[in-house]
Amino acid sequence: IPPTSYTAQSQSILHITLSAFQRKFQTDRMMDQVGKEYGDDTLDGLVPPSQSSSHSSLELQDQDDYDYDSSYATPSTPIKPKKSLLFYLATIQAFIIIYQTEVILGTVLAICIGTAISTSYHGRHKKVNPFEAAHISHDYTTITSKYDLTLGSIDHWCLRGDDNNCRCEDPLVPMSKRSSGKWDAQHRENIKVAQAALMKLLASNADGAWNNYEGYTPGQDLDDMWIEGGEDDWVDGEGSRFDFGGDDYENFDPWADGNWDDGDDDGFGVPVEMPTDGEGRKLEDEGLDVVFIGDSITEQRQGTSLGKPVEDFTGIKEVFRKSYSKEKGGDFNGIAMGVAGDTAPNLLWRLMNGEMPYGLTPKVWWVGVGVNDLTMKGCSEEVALLGILRVVEEIQLSHPDDIIVINSLLPVKRNVNGLLEHLGKHHEDVALKKKEKNLLDEEMSQKRGHIDFWPSIVSINEQLSDFASAHKGVKFFNADSVFVEERQDGKYMKLDLFIDPVHPNVAGHKKWNNAIKKRLHEILKDEGGE
Repeated sequence: IPPTSYTAQSQSILHITLSAFQRKFQTDRMMDQVGKEYGDDTLDGLVPPSQSSSHSSLELQDQDDYDYDSSYATPSTPIKPKKSLLFYLATIQAFIIIYQTEVILGTVLAICIGTAISTSYHGRHKKVNPFEAAHISHDYTTITSKYDLTLGSIDHWCLRGDDNNCRCEDPLVPMSKRSSGKWDAQHRENIKVAQAALMKLLASNADGAWNNYEGYTPGQDLDDMWIEGGEDDWVDGEGSRFDFGGDDYENFDPWADGNWDDGDDDGFGVPVEMPTDGEGRKLEDEGLDVVFIGDSITEQRQGTSLGKPVEDFTGIKEVFRKSYSKEKGGDFNGIAMGVAGDTAPNLLWRLMNGEMPYGLTPKVWWVGVGVNDLTMKGCSEEVALLGILRVVEEIQLSHPDDIIVINSLLPVKRNVNGLLEHLGKHHEDVALKKKEKNLLDEEMSQKRGHIDFWPSIVSINEQLSDFASAHKGVKFFNADSVFVEERQDGKYMKLDLFIDPVHPNVAGHKKWNNAIKKRLHEILKDEGGE
């Protein structure tokens, strides 16, 4: 029973509701009494049906013999009261009044569940600008050595925003792939290329005065038997220059009597004075101008893929030789050392294990790596950036006076038209739609993720440019001027310069080489090298 404190209107509505329930109760009670008089709970079959729908009383077969008073008639069916809108409103109000606590708690629970579902849906379908999502917030321009690089600043490891759905390696640790015979063979070939360039540099000294290697004379064939020995560590492997007293090198004491002789020169030290030729020019001025290091795009310049000659790369090899061999009329002397499929940690390992030997000091190191970290490993922009910077710092540590040029990451084709991004009304960056970025399976390697890489590439290139601007001896070369064109509706890859979604063709390498040579002339002129 509602308390007397409620309003008069609420009491009136409740009174009407209770009266309706009381009338129904009395009707049911009357029907029960009538049923008991006949010995049963129902009147079905005992009272004949009505002959007219307008009569609601019981009728006998001979109506003329009886005086009939309809007031004593018993209805054949209970009369149900008509339920108006007011009835339902009163019922609801009565329910709320009686179960007030339960109604409040249920309402609060429903609101919480609805809010949680709405938040989850909008979180999954939130429209995020991919260029903003790919932005690297941490500032790496203050890095001065490899020891300043840490993993603590990484926001997420994987390109999709998490830490588990990728095959990323530690970008600061050198990582080999020597379990692959093809990779190891190409790495050994690169070592031979590096050593041959070094030997050629030494052989250019006609009088043989500059000889850093014991037993080496100009023109002698390259001795790389220690490479063929298959030992992991060149120091104690076959053909090594050091003898640690047999196999017990762990207990070897280099400072013990008899193990160190100050008077003997192993011929492996740095010469006191750089020899010069007859005209007084330094030997290094006639030496190696540029060394290209990187992944499959760099190996294209060698005409191979994992050491196997590729017919489509033969023209690229010839273009490189004509551009970076003075003997063939090129402006510079240069070598290329790449391995297909390599990431930044793989390149780091190669440099630390033979591809950057002591004495190989070109004027410029041209670094081109990072695209496989994104596309094949699925690493985040920040992880890929750290890997590239780790390679740069390793070169600077070994060759502090050499110039390092970081080549920008080249665009990756994601649709048949080469569209990279839309340009909005105000030339705002707009990433590709799903239908625009996915290629057919046969057109894109299954190893590469079917997502839009362009925002990530733009972010990494911006960070590399900022890093180079803040460090002396480090330059950045943006190849977008060669491979990307801006049209009225967006930015596009120049598909006529690519052989597949990633690798430039012969025409692409020609244009690229011309741009690189122009940049090299500018760099060497600024550094006083020309």
